[in-house]
Formats: sequence, structure tokens, C-alpha cells
Amino acid sequence: MKSGVRAANVRDARRALWHLRAGGVPQVKEFLRRRDAAGRRGAAVRVRRNRRGVATVEVEPWDLPPSPQRRSDLRVGVILDDFSRLAFGFEWTQVPVTPETWREVTASGIDLLFVESAWHGNQDAWQYQLTGSKAPSAALRELVAHCRDAGVPTVFWNKEDPTHFADFLETARLFDQVFTTDGDRVPEYRQALGHDRVGVLPFAAQPAVHNPIRRARVHQERDIAFAGMYFSHTHAERREQMDLLLGAALDVSPQMEHGLEIYSRQLGGDERYQFPPPLDSRVIGSLPYAKMLAVYRDYKVFLNVNTVTSSPTMCARRIFEISASGTPVVSTPSAAIGRVFPQDEVAQVEDRDEAGNTLRALVRNPELRDRMVHRAQRRIWDAHTYAHRVDDVLESVGLDAHAVTRARPRVTALVSSIRPHQLDHVVEMVSRQQDVDVQLAFLAHGWDVDEGDLRARAREAGIGAVSVLRGDVDTPLGVCLNRLVTAADGDYVAKMDDDDLYGPRYLADAVHALTYSRAQVVGKQAHYVHFLGEDVLALRFKEREHRFTHFVMGPTIVATRGTVSEVRFPDRTLGEDTGFLERVTNGGGRIYSADRFGFAQVRGGSPHTWNASDMEMLAQSDVVMAGMSEEHVHA
Repeated sequence: MKSGVRAANVRDARRALWHLRAGGVPQVKEFLRRRDAAGRRGAAVRVRRNRRGVATVEVEPWDLPPSPQRRSDLRVGVILDDFSRLAFGFEWTQVPVTPETWREVTASGIDLLFVESAWHGNQDAWQYQLTGSKAPSAALRELVAHCRDAGVPTVFWNKEDPTHFADFLETARLFDQVFTTDGDRVPEYRQALGHDRVGVLPFAAQPAVHNPIRRARVHQERDIAFAGMYFSHTHAERREQMDLLLGAALDVSPQMEHGLEIYSRQLGGDERYQFPPPLDSRVIGSLPYAKMLAVYRDYKVFLNVNTVTSSPTMCARRIFEISASGTPVVSTPSAAIGRVFPQDEVAQVEDRDEAGNTLRALVRNPELRDRMVHRAQRRIWDAHTYAHRVDDVLESVGLDAHAVTRARPRVTALVSSIRPHQLDHVVEMVSRQQDVDVQLAFLAHGWDVDEGDLRARAREAGIGAVSVLRGDVDTPLGVCLNRLVTAADGDYVAKMDDDDLYGPRYLADAVHALTYSRAQVVGKQAHYVHFLGEDVLALRFKEREHRFTHFVMGPTIVATRGTVSEVRFPDRTLGEDTGFLERVTNGGGRIYSADRFGFAQVRGGSPHTWNASDMEMLAQSDVVMAGMSEEHVHA
């Protein structure tokens, strides 16, 4: 691994020297700026086998961002296992409590006590104290009683339902509010606890950790993966699912470069949890969670099997996490998966032949994979993140003032137009935006617009807020855009061109990308272009998707209003977009090139005629179809 880093450093040094010779210090600075924006090449999963065929796996852990990212003013005492501690830690100021420290922690003030059905709570501090013959422990009882006396709400979440309903029931009795992962258990809880303060809290994804950001130039280089353990002595139904799904993956592996690779959570441990032949030959190692986060992004397909199949809400944690990370999931059936994800977002397979064909189709077709995960991600960002789950918890105990997902994002579309005949198109593109509250800030550049008519058109189309400006024909475009930013009311602003195509989820997708990337600007470097002259749809810069970059297409720039107000567009007509992006990166900001979907640049021209710029663009593009399909563009 270290040798790979050294090699990358040598390559960078050689490239920097070439740029120094070719263009001097300014060109070297530009090379370094672009390299740092894109990120250095991350190490892909590397599997090595010795002469006996025993595999070892190497991978760099995924870098985790700082936390919290939301509700930093909300202090929450927690008892959580490792996965949940990471997922919830980005949602509030998290204060782990232990049997020895809870008095000190609560004395400095907490707003909520949140406890899950933890086996090793807070890194074993609460082991055997939430379940077992002596549970709930005296320390836990005292902690909950103290919170109740202090007016601090207490919440218990049994993430192990329905299998371990009885095991944690006595602990659940202590708390003000109880949540379960299994909706079928709600009536049983209400009967056993004697109150109706019981709700459903399914698993989710944490966008700060589970997101489609790719390491530089590394993406889905391997084929099929499964992470988990094999139960040879229990969970017979789950074992049958594993034999079906992993067996199918084994069947089709000879037709692939790498085929099935298994990460065993109990590698070398208890014999009852080891994979039997022939699956054992596909076990390549065991990795901690931080490295699995990188592994999620380096496979074309991940497999899922279900311990619980009949619950309407118990959808496996890994399905949300892996889909959010950009890799499609193929699963054996469960009731909960079908309720959350349609078949074209998470594939459920019934038999070995269907499973094998589905795996082959996904491994072979990146277009199929990309569309599948993009649709699943939209669903996750809309309703299945830990921000949504925390808001449900807070609302249940009267702390909903801290909710962050209830209000729709407010976005202002910035449109400066020199073409009166494009006004209807502008209104259509802005009014079709879904899941955001949109304002149109429109500047008629060099012509007089009928303000009353524009407002009437916008109102009829469903645009609630409109700001109308006028600029002289010789006013630089950058100045026009800055005037529009000043007139904007939205929390976010989006520069939109008057003749390009924007899908209904374009703005919502961009706002989600700003959230999970934590970039100052998002946009599209990978993007579709409709060439009107020959009537073809092409894809440009397809390798620049889900990357940090130095450049995105000007008509796709989206940022917070504060960022654009501070940086501002340069006062020029040509290159104002590039100048703005340079100002962002020179100031230490980051630019993220998101997915290619939901936008198409439109290149004009007479039928069957080309100009040099069209040919130049097509020389750098991949034609994907004759004609134009909005359904293809929008996914």
C-alpha cells in the first residue's frame, strides 16, 4: 500500500516538472490546483493470493468527515453500538454515557437520552446491562430515573426486533418513548408497556458517510461482494437464502474478471460461522467498518440476505448504506424491501437462475447500475437518512424545534436571458421542479420584458415567487448574475440557462449533493448534450461523475446564496462561470461534480449541418442515442 502511495507521489512530481518546463510556475500552480480539486488516486481493493491460494485483501479506510454536521446545539446522552454511534454522531452533539460517568455527564446538561438495544454499548461499557438475567442494571435504572426527575426525555430503540423483542422488553419499560425496527411489534409493545408511546424507527443511511463520492479515477473495479457471516447452526431460512444468492454468484463468477468475493465477519473464529465449501474459496478476508466503506464503492454489485423476511419495516441497514454509496444491491426477498424500494432500485430475486442473470446483467452494464442506484439514492435522500430518523425521535418527545427535514429547501433559479422567445421555456423548466420551493429571479438582458405578463405566466405555472430585473445590452453577464443573486430569496441559488433542459428533480438532486459532499459548489462536469443539427444525444466527460473537481458546466452551478454573495461572479461576459469557479477554489472552497442525470445542454444548428465547435465537442463525447429522450436524461 505504501509503495502505491510512493509511486503516485513520483508520478505527481514528474508531471509537475513537465508543467514547469512547459509553462513555468503559473502552469505548475494550475496543475496542483486541479490535482487537489480532483483528489489523488485512492487505492482500490487489492486482493493477493499466495501459492496455496490463500487470499489477503488490502484497502485504505474511507476518510470520515468531522461531526456533528447538524443540530450542534442539541446535546444527547447516548448508549449505542459502534455502527449507530457513527451514524447518529453527525446529527447532534453526542455525549456517550457510562455506568461510571453518567452523573458527571448529565450534570453538565443533556437535552435527551437516547439508548438502543446495544450488545456492547459505548464500546463494552454497558455489556450485559441492557439484556440478560440481571438486566436492566442498577446503573441504567438510576440513569433513566435521574433523567426523568430532571425533565430530560428518554428514548429506547430496539433495533434487534423482532428476533430479540423479549430480550430487551424489560429495558424498554424504563423509557418515556420506545421505537422498534419492526412495525408488527408495535401492538405487542403497547400491550406489554401499557401505553401508546411506541413508534417505528427503521434503519437508514448517513449521507456524511454513505454517499456516492468516488475516489479519483477508481470506481467499481471489482465484480460482486458479500459481507457477513454464515450461520451453520441457526437461522435456517437465512442459510437457504445465502445458498441461493451466493451460489448463483458462484455460478456466474467464471464469466467475470474477479467474480464473487466474500468478506467474512467471523473469519478464523467460531467454526459455526465459517463459510462452507465451495464458498470458502471465495473468502478474501475480514475488514473493519471504515475499510468496508471504501469496499462498498469498489464493487459493481453487493449481495444482501435477510434474517427477517416478514416484517413490513425491518429493512437491512446495509441496503440503505450500500445504495447510498453508489453500488446496486441484489437481495433475496423480504416484505420490507418491497415496501421501500421498487424492483428497479433494489433487485429482489426468487431463484438461482434469476439471481445469476441479474448479477450478470448488472456487472456487464454500467448504465443499468448507475440508473438503479441513482433512483434508490433519490428515495434515500428524500426519506431514509438518519436526519429523518432523528427528526422522528425529536418530534415524539417534543423537541421538534430542532427538526431539519420538515421544511422544503428554498432555491432561487438565476436566469439572465438575451432571448425573449425563450421565456416560455424558462417558465416551464423552473415550474417543473419538484420537492423544492422555487423562486425565479429573471433578468431581461438588453430587452424590455412585460413584468406583469411574466408574473402571470409564472403564477399560472405554479411558481410562487418571481423577481424581475432588466439590464442594458452592454452590461457584462457577470454583473447581471450578481444583481440576480442580490434579488434572490432562496437559501440556495442555481444558475440556469434559458435554452437548456432541466429535469423535474434537477434542483432537489443538487441540494442533496451539496449536503452529502459538503462542497461549496456543486454542478455537472459529466453531462448530456443534445446536438440539434444531427439530432443526437451525447455524454461528455463521463469519467468526471461524483468527483471533486475544478470545473463544472456553467448552467449547472448550484451553491448556497451565502457562498455566491461572498465570492460573486467576475464583471465580464465571457468566462464569468470559469472565473467564479476559480475564485471558489482559490479561496479554499471545493467544487463537486455530481451525477450526470437531470440536465442536458442544448446545442443549436440547422438540420444536417455542423460547425467546428460541435465537432470539437463530439470528439470528446460518447453518442448515446439518435434523437432525444428526456426519460433517458432524467433517469
